[in-house]
Amino acid sequence: MSGLHTARMGVPGTRPAVLAHCFLGHGGAWPRLIAALKTPLDAVAFDLPGHGRSAPWDGSGDLLATVAGVFDRLVTEPALLIGHSFGGAAALRFAVEHPGRVTGLVLIEPVFFAAAADEPEYAANARAERALHAAFAAGDMARAAAEFFELNGDEAGWSAMPERMRAQIIRQMPMVAATVPGLHHDSGDLLAPHRLEALAAPVLLLDGAQSPPIFGAVTKALSRRLPKARQITVAGAGHMLPITHAERVAGLIDDWIAETQAAPGQGARMPETRAG
Repeated sequence: MSGLHTARMGVPGTRPAVLAHCFLGHGGAWPRLIAALKTPLDAVAFDLPGHGRSAPWDGSGDLLATVAGVFDRLVTEPALLIGHSFGGAAALRFAVEHPGRVTGLVLIEPVFFAAAADEPEYAANARAERALHAAFAAGDMARAAAEFFELNGDEAGWSAMPERMRAQIIRQMPMVAATVPGLHHDSGDLLAPHRLEALAAPVLLLDGAQSPPIFGAVTKALSRRLPKARQITVAGAGHMLPITHAERVAGLIDDWIAETQAAPGQGARMPETRAG
């Protein structure tokens, strides 16, 4: 995939890992968390298409399928996948499609909303999204951006953001439509009978106690179907918990790795940093 920006972080030659950030974020979200881990990782973080220093989104297709394809490119040997929000949903999709290439999954508030479609939180979230859809219908991307941040529990963050950053996010807002097939309509058919149940890799599901209820509903719904899942709610945290509570999240990941993951083989390597 041309135009994909990646960054190498952690300790070369240790446990291979691939990291995927949230929608509207970038790979620069990870260094604090990686530094706080006691478990060394040989990690590659990438900027999603249309994000950070990666090439702009071309405006076509299913964004979740595209990002799962990025994992397909970067996972050159069995690896630990860590994903936040949209990145978590993409990591799950790749893992279900390629279970033998995943040693474990850390999914931090994965926004695979279809998993909670039968829960009351899903209907409540759909009602809350009406203002967002109205802004899109009116072509008001600035209002759509503000509504998006409010849905994610960070309305104050939007209003406090520098104008340059707000302008960038407003330009990115049309990509929201490309997330719907994968996140809401399960375009990858992950919820088909026995597919999630067949994933043998251990999974750590994290959500924030202060996040909108839909996020916890998703992690709990997934924990009921994934056979080796552990779901933990982080007190005092919201949707951006890998950034705002990096040390706490790192400690939970360290404990989970110690309990569920075999020591990596010596000499394991991940691809060198690439920029396109």
